[in-house]
Amino acid sequence: MKHDAAVEAPLRERVSAEEWRLRCELAAAHRLIAHFVSVDLTYNHISARLPGEPRHFLVKADNVFMEQVTASNLVKYDVDGKQVMGSAHKASPAAYNLHAAVLKARPDVVAAVHTHSPANLAVSAQKGGLRPITQQAMRFYNRIAYYPNEVDDTTPEGTAALARALGDKWTMILENHGALVCGTSLAEAYIYHHFFELACRAQVGALAGGAEVIVPEPGVCEERAKKFGRIGQYNHQSRDWVASMALAETLFPGHKE
Repeated sequence: MKHDAAVEAPLRERVSAEEWRLRCELAAAHRLIAHFVSVDLTYNHISARLPGEPRHFLVKADNVFMEQVTASNLVKYDVDGKQVMGSAHKASPAAYNLHAAVLKARPDVVAAVHTHSPANLAVSAQKGGLRPITQQAMRFYNRIAYYPNEVDDTTPEGTAALARALGDKWTMILENHGALVCGTSLAEAYIYHHFFELACRAQVGALAGGAEVIVPEPGVCEERAKKFGRIGQYNHQSRDWVASMALAETLFPGHKE
């Protein structure tokens, strides 16, 4: 899929305005997650389905950190895991297989964030997973899928099993591995990933403190999840997304290159 960049027009001139906008926002989301979360070298990534092209998505290249993602170095794949646009870059098999499998199995998922942060790794290694001991964690109460660390999820077979394990849920803990957070928009996946990360950090801190942990009654947790864990409530007009994009403009002006 590689082509001589010297004879091609700049990428911005070869894609639609809608795709370029998404590329800029997806690059910003990578930069911001790296800013707020300690991520794992080149091995974490976000995907976003292209407007008007439901079988195509953008994902991070395999040889850049989240801090280095730009609109132009994002790569385009289809839901069968094949690169569909010429580029000097490619995604890792773990990235395109995982995101292709999820987006193919779940047409309602528009974006997915996969990270290995110290906090979500710690929770992924704890029996019982995420506990509803904070307001942020209660957003995910009874709404998390779990995937055992038994199959190589860099392969199409492994990621197909992962997509089946996700089922109809939007958040998954990959046991001993990390987290996958999906949304009906890039903004929603990004925002829910942020809440999930805060919940994991808080759980690790609370359990490390050694004191007995207060766990709210199930009814309290369920009511909070219904009110603040609803899918579809966050979009590109949400104040957290608007503020995040403004911050990206200030901190990372190069993300639009």
